[in-house]
Amino acid sequence: MKIKKILFSLALVGLIAIPTSIYAQFEGQITMKMYGENDGVPQTSEINLYTTSNRIIVKGDESMNVMDGFDASGLLIRNDKKDFIVMMGENKALQFTKEELEGFFQMAGMMGSDDNDVNMTSNTSFSYTNKTRNILGYDTTELLIEDSENESSLSVWLTSSIDINWGMLAEPWKNVPESMRSSSTRLTQEFKSKNFPLLIEVHEKGETIIAMEVTNVNESSIAKAMVEVPTGVSLIGLQEMIFSMMMGN
Repeated sequence: MKIKKILFSLALVGLIAIPTSIYAQFEGQITMKMYGENDGVPQTSEINLYTTSNRIIVKGDESMNVMDGFDASGLLIRNDKKDFIVMMGENKALQFTKEELEGFFQMAGMMGSDDNDVNMTSNTSFSYTNKTRNILGYDTTELLIEDSENESSLSVWLTSSIDINWGMLAEPWKNVPESMRSSSTRLTQEFKSKNFPLLIEVHEKGETIIAMEVTNVNESSIAKAMVEVPTGVSLIGLQEMIFSMMMGN
């Protein structure tokens, strides 16, 4: 297991958690700063998460290339409609269901497409420590993720005060590639609980650096306007997109 791969999983997903929550469901905006490097040059990016009782949208400050010719600027999870919407520019978005994505996983597996780099190996351990910290006025507890092979670890500081309805993300996934299965299972289990990470620290070679930190938590109705598909955006299906890519369009 590589620390960067774990961090990517946590960031894409957004969360790791401890069981139990006694707080009301959160609705509003959460802003996160992600810190990393590109060819040795430090980089900072911003991610905004807007959530209501049945929808979530994750938007970055720049588009991310997820495959050739496919840039994503945001992910909308509509638990009320049981689908996912990937924003691709100003007037186009990809729409698919959980079942369709699971079918895509199966097809990719039959074609032998797999990436062993993203797997969490048996060298990875998860433990909750007795350390606490107050961050942005929220009480947090440390979840320590350790990699004995690389002598590195992650400290994920979790609060039980931000309860988000993750809906489909908390459900088991079928046909997940073998290399992603253990991490997918772990993340699904964590989505079922109701805590949220406010800070992620990387400990490596005796040094500690901040990899992700929440900089703003705004509980308000602003999210209701953000979790809608903008007017004029055309929705395309997963099969249509795959066919278009195969045809080189």
